Amino acid sequence: MTFLGNTVFKRYFAVGPSAQQALRTRTKKSSSFDKFFPKQGNVRRKQWETLNEDKASWFKRKYAHVHAREQDHAADPYGKKKAHVDKLREVKIQEKLDQKRHKAKFHNKNIVQRLMNDNPILEYVYGTNSVYAALLNPGRGFHSRVLYHGTIPGKILQKIDEMKITTELVDKHKLNLLTNYGVHNNIALETKPLLPAEIAYLGDVDVASVALTVYELGFNNEDIANTLPYRARAGSKNFPLGLYLDEITDPHNIGAIVRSAYFLGVDFIVMSRKNCSPLTPVVSKTSSGALELLPIFYADKPLEFFTKSQEMGGWTFITSHLGNVTTEKYTTGKTLGVHDLHGMCAERPVVLVVGNESQGVRTNLKMRSDFFVEIPFAGSETHNCSPEPIVDSLNVSVATALLIDNILTCK
Repeated sequence: MTFLGNTVFKRYFAVGPSAQQALRTRTKKSSSFDKFFPKQGNVRRKQWETLNEDKASWFKRKYAHVHAREQDHAADPYGKKKAHVDKLREVKIQEKLDQKRHKAKFHNKNIVQRLMNDNPILEYVYGTNSVYAALLNPGRGFHSRVLYHGTIPGKILQKIDEMKITTELVDKHKLNLLTNYGVHNNIALETKPLLPAEIAYLGDVDVASVALTVYELGFNNEDIANTLPYRARAGSKNFPLGLYLDEITDPHNIGAIVRSAYFLGVDFIVMSRKNCSPLTPVVSKTSSGALELLPIFYADKPLEFFTKSQEMGGWTFITSHLGNVTTEKYTTGKTLGVHDLHGMCAERPVVLVVGNESQGVRTNLKMRSDFFVEIPFAGSETHNCSPEPIVDSLNVSVATALLIDNILTCK
């Protein structure tokens, strides 16, 4: 026995420390794992098993009276609980009906597109001044109806009654959709879009009758002569002043230019047909209705328009220039200062040419211009906060207004 015990003792110590650790771990896990198994005498029995009763019958006996009590009218002798439950049910049903009714108002999200498809020759002019000016403009052709919310301003209502135009009371949401969420002042006019005439060139100016000749392009490419009156101003404006817009794509800029041009005394506007914003209701709203009051033409061939107007009518084209005007060869001897424009319309008919803010006027049009002008930049002299100026140009509408004002200023 002693020999055997020593042998076992030696074998035990012959085992490495890692094996001993594994042996201890195995023994510990085995003991801890067994303790989670409940013994047979400590198993928790269910209550129906303790009573030797069926599970279904036990639940029925213990809880069936609860449901029966809810159905028992004796528990609610005055019917208050039932009335409260019925009221909550009615409120919930009413909320669902209100939600469905609200969704039904806006079931057609593309109402503008649907209306435009139904009426492809109509547009919606909005805003108090724009609507009133559109009613005064015979170039609109016809007006279908006036849509409004609330009340119609008196001057518009009087004009509607004279022209016998249909009115329709609508909600604000429909006006928002029709105007693409513009500032509509609760009124919109369904009318025919403006269709400017195609101009070929500008003709002679009759100072005595205060009128100029405009040659429009006919269907057979024939030049049709029309007389256009202009506004004269003693001492500073004996001849007409026109404005040419070259590739201005922002309708808000065009609207602001038209508004300034009408206010300061420009007689007509010519726009390049390509790459220029169309005369949309946004332009009319931005111009505060001036779009309806100023003659506007399209030029499909601007190079011919420049050349023929200079040769046939003696018109002078002054082009606004971005950057240093002395860097271009074709500007040599043609550069004017802002003050050199004073009294220009007292001596000759003038067309002021302006372009977009990024590229300015196209090179081929600048090469056919008579003079060039640039508004000097004075910001770098007073605010040297950075090596390169952050604001180095004016908005095209502001620059146009400044140039127009200088042209119409007396010497």
